Amino acid sequence: MEIREEFISGFCRTCNGGQTVCCEYEKNEAGEWKLTFMDCAHERCVNTVSCEIFREANEKQD
Repeated sequence: MEIREEFISGFCRTCNGGQTVCCEYEKNEAGEWKLTFMDCAHERCVNTVSCEIFREANEKQD
């Protein structure tokens, strides 16, 4: 399985400042890239719905 890392910078409402987040994507059997990890703990964040960093990370999936 192939893995790629990307760093996304943007404003974090939870931290109330700029944040750079490491994102990991895995290529599945169909050749599509899926977001598998973000080092900002977005799954527990109260601002995930309106997070621009999370939105951009999801847009980079195939």
